[in-house]
Amino acid sequence: LAAKKGRKKMWTAIVCTVQSRESAKAYKKELWIRQQKGLIDPKTLLMAVDDSKFNIGSGSAALNALICVAENLAAIEGHKVVSSEVLYNAKILILLLGATFPFSPCGHAFMPHSSSSAELGFEQTEVPLNFDLLLDTLNKLSDKSPPGVWISSTDMVLEATGCVNPVNLSGCDGITAFTLLATPEHAMNHGTCTVSETGEITRIEYMPGKENIGAFKTPDGGCLMLSGVVYFTPRVAETMLSLHNLPPLDACTYVGLDNGAKPLSLSLFFDILQCLTTSTTQEDYIAGKYRSSTQQSSETPPTIMERARSLLWKHLRGTKLRSVFLQGMTHRYFQHVAYDVVQRYVQCAPQGKVVVNSLLGEEVKVGPGSLVLNCDVKVPVTIGKNCFLSGLSSSVLGLDALVTPPTIPDGLVVQGLDVVFGNGGKNTKQSILVFYGLHDNLLDDYSSSSATFCNAPWSEFFQRTGVQPSELWSPSTPPGAQTLLNAQLFVAASPHEEYTLPDALWMSGATAPNGDLSRWRSSWRLSLATILQYVNSEAELNKMRNISFELQLEKMKRVLKNNEPTCILRFFKDSLIEHREHDILQTLDEVAEQMDNTLIICRIYACIADMLGFMAGEGGGIRAGPAANLSWQTAFQLLERGNYAAATRALAVERGNWITGGQDHIIRASRHYERAGQILTRNVVATASCYIVGTPCDVPALGQRVIVTAPARVDISGGWTDTPPQSYEWGGMVVTLALTVEGQCPIKSVAQRIPELKLVLITGEGSDAQAVECTTLSHLSDYSQPHAPAALLKAAFICAKIVEFPSSASLAEQLSSRYGCGFMLQAVSNLPQGSGLGTSSILGGAILGALWRAVGQLHSEDSLIHAVLYLEQLLTTGGGWQDQCGGLYGGIKISQSSKGLPVLVTTKKLSTPPGFLDKLSDHLLLVYTGKTRLARNLLQDVLRNWHSRDHRIVQNMTDLVNTAMEAAQAVEQGDLARMGRCMTSYQQQKLCMAPGSMPKVVGIFVDTVRDLIHGCCFAGAGGGGFLLAIMKDPKDKPHIKKTVEATTELSDFVLYDSAIDKMGIQYSID
Repeated sequence: LAAKKGRKKMWTAIVCTVQSRESAKAYKKELWIRQQKGLIDPKTLLMAVDDSKFNIGSGSAALNALICVAENLAAIEGHKVVSSEVLYNAKILILLLGATFPFSPCGHAFMPHSSSSAELGFEQTEVPLNFDLLLDTLNKLSDKSPPGVWISSTDMVLEATGCVNPVNLSGCDGITAFTLLATPEHAMNHGTCTVSETGEITRIEYMPGKENIGAFKTPDGGCLMLSGVVYFTPRVAETMLSLHNLPPLDACTYVGLDNGAKPLSLSLFFDILQCLTTSTTQEDYIAGKYRSSTQQSSETPPTIMERARSLLWKHLRGTKLRSVFLQGMTHRYFQHVAYDVVQRYVQCAPQGKVVVNSLLGEEVKVGPGSLVLNCDVKVPVTIGKNCFLSGLSSSVLGLDALVTPPTIPDGLVVQGLDVVFGNGGKNTKQSILVFYGLHDNLLDDYSSSSATFCNAPWSEFFQRTGVQPSELWSPSTPPGAQTLLNAQLFVAASPHEEYTLPDALWMSGATAPNGDLSRWRSSWRLSLATILQYVNSEAELNKMRNISFELQLEKMKRVLKNNEPTCILRFFKDSLIEHREHDILQTLDEVAEQMDNTLIICRIYACIADMLGFMAGEGGGIRAGPAANLSWQTAFQLLERGNYAAATRALAVERGNWITGGQDHIIRASRHYERAGQILTRNVVATASCYIVGTPCDVPALGQRVIVTAPARVDISGGWTDTPPQSYEWGGMVVTLALTVEGQCPIKSVAQRIPELKLVLITGEGSDAQAVECTTLSHLSDYSQPHAPAALLKAAFICAKIVEFPSSASLAEQLSSRYGCGFMLQAVSNLPQGSGLGTSSILGGAILGALWRAVGQLHSEDSLIHAVLYLEQLLTTGGGWQDQCGGLYGGIKISQSSKGLPVLVTTKKLSTPPGFLDKLSDHLLLVYTGKTRLARNLLQDVLRNWHSRDHRIVQNMTDLVNTAMEAAQAVEQGDLARMGRCMTSYQQQKLCMAPGSMPKVVGIFVDTVRDLIHGCCFAGAGGGGFLLAIMKDPKDKPHIKKTVEATTELSDFVLYDSAIDKMGIQYSID
């Protein structure tokens, strides 16, 4: 799958530490999805390791993850026991997801980022998460790092003001902590550090306070702080690994737990790294004086903690702890007030409100300053100012049955949290509604003067509702720790009926109690802290993904209905990973049924073909192949009759029969959808028939031959813009030259009336001639198969309406009643097959011209140009109009088609300075590369890219038109050098349309003659055939020929004489 360049990084292993065994599967799936999308290398080992207990601490979580990944790597390498040797050749990333974050149930890492994918430079279709930005940053930082273990917190956001450059870790022999500059205010609320002149970290301080922050200020007034990212060399990681066997440190890991120990909580920064700073003393460290009271574990006896720190001091002290400064990076860490989170999103919003990854109904009104995150609310509701809504659905809010739409008060936070409780071996899953104020600090003790609930002092809440503090906090909760976070406020189960938002609004003061207090008291209530412990991570992550998928479906429908130039292939690929492909197909069917716009339906069929191609994968074979299975004919006939809705339904039914047959059947179904698109394109191109107009002329006598000749053509800019459907969906412009080759017009067609009521079709002449006789209509049935004998000639009779097919009248009856004779039709080309000189299309024009002249009609060049467009649709080669424009008109011309219907092509001969055409002829270098190219295969790939609206193709279409305009100016100015530059640019634009279409030997030739030419380009689609160059000096041609003959790699190259043909198509009768 395509991923942003530079985002994919080869980690040996990525390990996420998670809170519980139940959530490990969900987070590993998140890693796996990113791996499938190409954001993580496919060879990287992915793990999600559950902590030994809830809020175990970053140090314990990291140590547990290290032993787990070492065991897995050892097993992969065939070791019978864990071996530290695996650390010396591995790059391991440990991401600490364990910390709870009240404003996002799956942690801060899995909260949507405040910027879009496009703003971050990501190509993923869904809303990017903080996790994605962090992983991207770590990939870039570690790009050139040696083996070792990277450990990163995920409860912060690291953002760069510019590019993130790889860090230099050469010579590192200990631990590297990455630091950055922050404001003193930010450091006071998080932590800070000091660094010596040699780069060693001398001191780490947690939340130093306003009175102490001055000691940590740098000369520019900022403060250094730890970013949350640390690197361990393999040697230090080996030492860390050895600690898991030493009691009581073994209790940090599953090993200790499985040996009967109680979990031990350690901090990565204030237990492990703290003992390495130069200012840390052994006595104070072991006594825990570098930890704040909020960091002390009340569950572990002090003696156990002292023993643990003594072991850390013994084994780690002396290890160098150095700082690497992250220039231009900022650190964001949210505290326990929702206002800070909301401001992060809305401060840059032009409308002052933000809706992220949410599905809202038309009657949902969002007030200014509000943030709506991961919600699916379709029923009417008014959201007040400065609110924060997260994880809500209409059912959780209890709004489905309400007659009067409710209003969520200003400044309210409302969260819907999915939880799972164990019950006798069974799990109970439910959603709990949580609400509080935007400005409430979750950690303030309720007795504090600054403490609030729903933005009002607790005292007001108690007085207004009658709730007592003893109902919220148990006697075991010590004074000073009775906070909103641990208040048993929120109803988990009510004895009467489901507890919803209208039932809870009385607590915020928005409605009168009216008996709600007694119901609340009789309910089973939990605190936010407890609810967060039981969050159903799988359900929450799936909720986010389901909403994201529905949003992408809506975007897909909008893009298709409006025919926007937006590529949606990445969404198709991503949907396969999550097994949502059938939802995509069903939605595409629904949109196609609703549309009456042929262009849009054609694009939708191409989308379905792409989706089926992705479903088939490599096991299905190549996309190109036959597509005329009889079981699809009913749908195709409906398309031919213009009954598009019925055709779409018939296609869907037949597709259902095929996609159960395995990968090969799925790819065959894909081909038939492409055929359906070709039928629609043919119907659209048929609108050009209104410009196919002939004038009566004398009918040649029986036996007289109508001989039509035409030159070849070379396109020097704008090709691919002429190809349906691009030509009428975007608009096209091409500059072409008409050429004689070896002094003659290489394309000829001969038509003759014969007495027998049959068709004699001849390809080639002389000893190379091959004849096919058609005496019945069935002999014409393979006209749409390009490789069938005389297919072009058969299609020409049908296109010219000389023969009606199918018909109840026989071939002989039609010939007899209309013309009283049969016909001989001959097509001759003196150019190699796959030349790129427009042979088939120009020959089609010559054939039609000869046929019509034989029945007494004379058609202009413009009429023939439009007729060939339809002819190639009948033939299913699907070509554009530039070839016939280039060969039927003489000289140099610019041809154009406008966006819209009917399809109209106009051609204008370019005026040139006197003698310029002869001068140009002298400077032309026409080279046959010896490589046959097949335009049809290239065409199919280009059409697929166009229908998908690949952004490179869309931009290239604009570039092609611009180059054509510049080339036309160069021709009219007689500027050979500028023409050559345009041709060189054009060649690169062709390669953009059809990557890989230039054979290696052509590059060798171009390098050989580069200094002798103004520029060059392939003729036609590319991939082989002829190449045209403009020489700086015609006298260099013999030298170039000699050089080509002497170069082994160019042994198949042949130089041809060529000149500008000024006449175009010519008729004669003999």
